[in-house]
Amino acid sequence: MVGLLGLVDIHATILLIAIALGAKVPLGIIIGTAIFLFAKAFIYIKDIGSATDILVASLIILSIFTTIPQWILFIIAVIIGFKGLSSLAA
Repeated sequence: MVGLLGLVDIHATILLIAIALGAKVPLGIIIGTAIFLFAKAFIYIKDIGSATDILVASLIILSIFTTIPQWILFIIAVIIGFKGLSSLAA
């Protein structure tokens, strides 16, 4: 189960990198990923990983309305990517 949730983190990493590089990502994928990250965050609400999921989902939603600096997106992508890889390894 945890490994499958790690795939969501890897997907969010790819999405953040695509947004940072200026790729045109369909709005449905952006919103769907953010909703899924929020839902995943509330499964383990007392975990620090849930706070990371909420932060990433918030940044993904915010990126629809405004331009977030590229370096912030890359740093967050690295953090959520490591989190996803560690979940896959568990």
